Amino acid sequence: MSDKLINNFYNKLLFNLKFSNNLLFKDNSDKYSYNFVYQKIKKLLFYLKKYKNKNIMLMSDKSIGYYIAVISIVFSGNTWIQISPNIPKTRIRQIAKISNSKIAIIDSSFKKNKIPKLKSVKKLELKKIFNQNKYSEIKIPKVNKNKNAMIFFTSGSTGLPKGVQITYENFISCLNHQIKNLDYTLQKETFSDYHDNSFVMSLVVIFPAIILNSTISPINKTIDKFFPSNHITNNKVSVLITVPSFMLFMKQNLPNKKIYIKNIILCGENFPPNILKLINSKFSYKNLFNCYGSTETSPWAFFYKYKKKDNSLIKKMSQIPIGKPFKGVKIKIDNEKQLYISGNIISPGYLDKSKKLDKGKFLKIKGRKFYNTGDVVVKKNNLYFCKGRNDTQIKIKGYRVDTTEIEKVVKKLKDIDYTYCYANNKNNSSYLVLIIISKLNLNKFEIVKYLQKFLPAYMIPQEILILKKIKFNKNGKVDKAYYKKNY
Repeated sequence: MSDKLINNFYNKLLFNLKFSNNLLFKDNSDKYSYNFVYQKIKKLLFYLKKYKNKNIMLMSDKSIGYYIAVISIVFSGNTWIQISPNIPKTRIRQIAKISNSKIAIIDSSFKKNKIPKLKSVKKLELKKIFNQNKYSEIKIPKVNKNKNAMIFFTSGSTGLPKGVQITYENFISCLNHQIKNLDYTLQKETFSDYHDNSFVMSLVVIFPAIILNSTISPINKTIDKFFPSNHITNNKVSVLITVPSFMLFMKQNLPNKKIYIKNIILCGENFPPNILKLINSKFSYKNLFNCYGSTETSPWAFFYKYKKKDNSLIKKMSQIPIGKPFKGVKIKIDNEKQLYISGNIISPGYLDKSKKLDKGKFLKIKGRKFYNTGDVVVKKNNLYFCKGRNDTQIKIKGYRVDTTEIEKVVKKLKDIDYTYCYANNKNNSSYLVLIIISKLNLNKFEIVKYLQKFLPAYMIPQEILILKKIKFNKNGKVDKAYYKKNY
């Protein structure tokens, strides 16, 4: 990527902020224009201009202050680290230490009792800054394409947080792929923003919306979090970007009348046929996309546009394909069908000076850097399907078992909302646990009989749990860690 492309990104961003007559932020009665945001950015930049190449923690929920601060940090040429109100204090302190952050921007949406004591960290309170009349004009910074624009912290539930570095080249490249391939309409979109803002999905909402002179509509109010379909309708959301599990969450409160959304874009986890069936029965749409990637791919590398002609293949594979890589993204598949990705969207690695975390994940093959996704893929009819992670392949009684194959069989049963199979390694032994989510009163013995028709004895789960409701995590995904811990 050339400096010209980075400058082009900044020029588009600045032009829309300065001259747009549209709304940038809309959440029911709360509405803020591009000009309002532009004036507030100038005030925050007055305080950020003295910092160079610093990691800045942003403590905020998805308020208007959050979007102002993100854009300001990017225009200051520093690095943005998102700190959500849902992050525990201990984890925040760990992130501050690992990232060596010396500055924290704090919005009023981040309650004071959730802010930990952070030694040697300068705190900038947005409310105080916005009430003052000091400001700096917005200028396009000189940034190297390999400089970190942001760091997203993932994992860490059983250890230290893992910071994924994302450079200017990484996220601008992914942004360009998104705009070119996902059928957006200039100046007419309203982008959803429904998930925890520490989730990398923020990237595929904030910057495309501003570059396209469009509107962002986040869910902030408690009532909307329980009834997101009302928020979609009231705010005329045209681009819904979410994880497949979120559709199941919405299912319980969807109206009888179909909801129209121009672009439905699902990503972040497996997209099974039952969710496709739900979408087709409850939504009216122009385009339905499945995008694949991870935080390490900034975050998307593949995309698929749903076509009815693929229904027979989808039924056969028991999932929606991830499609094909974006143009310029290179892939390799090893003998175990494990996917490796290369290209300008690939993160430089984890924020780890020892490089221990990078080992096995970021590697060079014939001089080219690849990211090992840990996912197993197959190609059918010129489309790629993600069968699951390589860690879903486990040893049970000496046999190698892919738990996604068990899930695939269960999903063919009627009225199954969700299924998850995993290995329980308690008490020095391994056995298979199958979670089934269904509103029906299913019989475990009948399910075992059904599974025995299609699976060998060693693949029949020793424990089957039938539950009525799905447990979701803060990012809207099914909380698999919860099931593993509690069942």
